[in-house]
Amino acid sequence: MLKFRKNYKPNKILMTEHNFKNGKISKCQICNSTNLKKIIEIGNQPLANTLLENEYDKVKKLYPINVIRCVDCTLIQIDYIVNQDEVYHPEYPYLPGITKTVDIEQKQLCDFLKKKFNLNSKDLVADIGSNDGSLLKHIKEEKIKVVGIEPTNIAKIANANGIETYQNFFNDKIADEIIKKHGKAKIITSTNVFAHMSTLGDVMKGIIKLIDDDGYYCFENHYALEILKNVQYDTFYHEHLRTYSLISLDKLFKIYNLNLIDAQIVTRYGGSIRCVVSKRKMDKSSNLKLLLELENKILIKEANKTFETFAEKTLKSKNDLVNLLSNLKKDGKKIIAKSCPARAVVLLNYCNLNNQTIDYIAEQPTSLKLNKIVPNTSLKIVSDEILDKDQPDYVLLLAWHLSKPIINKWKNRGLKSKFIIPLPEVKIV
Repeated sequence: MLKFRKNYKPNKILMTEHNFKNGKISKCQICNSTNLKKIIEIGNQPLANTLLENEYDKVKKLYPINVIRCVDCTLIQIDYIVNQDEVYHPEYPYLPGITKTVDIEQKQLCDFLKKKFNLNSKDLVADIGSNDGSLLKHIKEEKIKVVGIEPTNIAKIANANGIETYQNFFNDKIADEIIKKHGKAKIITSTNVFAHMSTLGDVMKGIIKLIDDDGYYCFENHYALEILKNVQYDTFYHEHLRTYSLISLDKLFKIYNLNLIDAQIVTRYGGSIRCVVSKRKMDKSSNLKLLLELENKILIKEANKTFETFAEKTLKSKNDLVNLLSNLKKDGKKIIAKSCPARAVVLLNYCNLNNQTIDYIAEQPTSLKLNKIVPNTSLKIVSDEILDKDQPDYVLLLAWHLSKPIINKWKNRGLKSKFIIPLPEVKIV
C-alpha cells in the first residue's frame, strides 16, 4: 500500500542553485558538477524565434551555442544562457496548434493522461508553457478542468479561445494564484518546455506547490538518445538549455524528493521522452528500467565513442548538404525551403545558407512567421500557397522530422518538386 511521506521538504540549497544567471555557465545545470566535456560547437547564432521585420534589419546580437555533457550525470546542455525575457519575448511566433501532426500528438497525450490517471470532471490539469492551449483544448473537451501558464502574447490567443491562461513565467507565486482560484492540480503537464527554463529551481518549487499529494507531473521533451541517433544538432538552440537523459532526470527529481516512475519514447519533435513523476514513493516501471540500462551503456560505458560519432556525423551532414545545394545551384536549379520551425534557424546558420542559394522559405498560411526574415540569412518566409504555382526544382525540408506527412500532403496536392531531407543524413526523395 502506498503511503504519503510526512514533513515533505525539498532541498532548499540546491533549489537556489538550479536558478542560473544569464551568460556563461561552468557547471552542470542539474548536479552542479564541473566535470564537463565538449560535444560540438554550433557557433554564434541568433535567437531562433526572434525574426526580423525586413532584410535590412540587423541582428541585435549573436550568442554562442556550445554543446557540452556532464560526465557525472550524463546531462547534455548548452553552456550559455540568454535572458529569458529576451528569448520568450511578447511577440514569440510559435503556434503548435496550426500543425496537424503536432495537434494529433497533443490529442494522443490527452488520451494517455485521461486513461492512465482516470481523470474526471473534478480534476484539474495545469499546463506549463501552454502556448495557444492546443493540448488543454483536447483535455477540456473531455470535461476536465484546465488552466494554462504562458509568458508570451500567445496567451491572449488561448484566452480568446476559451482556455484560461495566466500570462507569466511559471513559479511558486503563479502556483499560489492558481491554487487560490482552482485548487491543486491532479496533473501538471508541459510539452517541449521543461528543458527551457533558466530558473529551474523556481519551476520545481512551483510544481511541488501546485501538484496535489496524489498528483503527477507528466512532460515530454527532446530525448538525448533520439537526438544522438538521428544527428539532431538542430535542436541545440538558446531555448533548449538542457537535453535530458533519464539518468539526469532521475537525479534531478530525487533532489526534490520526487519520483520518476515511468518513461516512454514518443514521436514528437523527431523523438521525445514522455516522463511521469509522482510525489508518492512508487516503483519504477519496467520500461523506465530498460531505458536506464540502455543509457548506462550508451552514455556512460560507451560515452567517448557515442559522442565522437555524433560530432563526426554532424560535420558530415553539414558538408554533404552544403555541397549538394552548391552543385544544384551551379546547375541552375531552383531551390526553396519548406517550413520554419526554430530548429530551421539553427541549421541555416550553421550551414551558412542564405538567399544566394535558397529563394525563400514556404510556411503555413496561418503562421505568425509570415513575411518575416530569418536572421543572418535574408531569407523571407512566405505562404506556402505559392508552391502550387512556383513548382521549384527542389524543396529543402527544414522540418525534416515531419518529412512523411509534409511530402505526402504536397505530392497529393500536385507538387512535382524533389525533396531534400537534411538529417540524419542528406538524401533526395
